[in-house]
Amino acid sequence: ITAPSDLTLSVEIVGGGTGDGSGTVHFTASATGALNYKFVYNGQETIASDGKMTYNFAKVGTHDYTVSVIAMGIAGTQTSLSQTVTVLSLYNPPAELVSILSDKPLRVLAEEGAHFGVGPLDANSGVWWSANPYDKETSGMYDDRYTFSAYNNGGTFSHNTGADGEVFGKAPALQSWWGDKGAVTNACCNEHENYPLDSYQSGYTLSAPGGVETISIDKGFLGFCVANGSYQILARTSTTLFVKTTYAGENNAWFVLLGQE
Repeated sequence: ITAPSDLTLSVEIVGGGTGDGSGTVHFTASATGALNYKFVYNGQETIASDGKMTYNFAKVGTHDYTVSVIAMGIAGTQTSLSQTVTVLSLYNPPAELVSILSDKPLRVLAEEGAHFGVGPLDANSGVWWSANPYDKETSGMYDDRYTFSAYNNGGTFSHNTGADGEVFGKAPALQSWWGDKGAVTNACCNEHENYPLDSYQSGYTLSAPGGVETISIDKGFLGFCVANGSYQILARTSTTLFVKTTYAGENNAWFVLLGQE
């Protein structure tokens, strides 16, 4: 039994040099004998079976970011490699977006149809499954509240997990961030519907890679945890946000409708 060998990590900074200001960087890993790859950035681990990962570094200005990749082989063998990139990010979010986030706490709009759903990675709505009003009322989702501090090239994200102190998400995702707490896993979908979690805070930034407004939470989630703090804003009004995130563990996309209190 030998660990994966000849691990390489190639980097493409969009725009060349330190980038075009979008902050977007594509990473591609390759190794002999690798069965899977795991990328690690800012404490977050993401599985990428094809060895490809894209990060949108949103901190305004030119900064260094270190990304690690782990090539996983047979019998649990591993080989790792890290690389630091210098990336420029330029973004001034519109006042309307800042107002939606920082005016009042947000919640999942459980009373609305399609407030939660899942679909393929390229979808813009829950085409595989979409929730009816209050479909997940027995989960820890609906009493959670999400607050974003006033934005100044970043800010603070606060997640109040409600009176029950429970949240909803994929079991592997929740455990990768906060550990195995013995929560019940549902039979259908490998999810913790009532995972115990104290209220917490994290950092957040705003960006618009490829022109798509995006919220990036350092370690936190909106509605349903898939251990990916990046949320594309597909639609917004003066009081609501319809967002999309992706789950590398199952190669799909999840959608959540949020509104102000």
